[in-house]
Amino acid sequence: MVIPEVFLKALSVSRNIYGKPGDFMTINMDMITHYRPSLNVIKRPHAGFKGRGINITGHHEIMFPLLGWMILEKMRG
Repeated sequence: MVIPEVFLKALSVSRNIYGKPGDFMTINMDMITHYRPSLNVIKRPHAGFKGRGINITGHHEIMFPLLGWMILEKMRG
């Protein structure tokens, strides 16, 4: 699992250049829950900062359209 490590390094570089991040959200969308993505995408980026991590487990062909629908509904108010 390389992607969670790359994400954590990119966030670290961003923090070193721009300072503490504001309120931000991370989402781990995977078909199977794994330890590393849960730790490096959901928990570590928000340690000591504002923000929220969400873990969504399921088939991508179902979960991505549902996520898009939820975002559109939230934007409509």
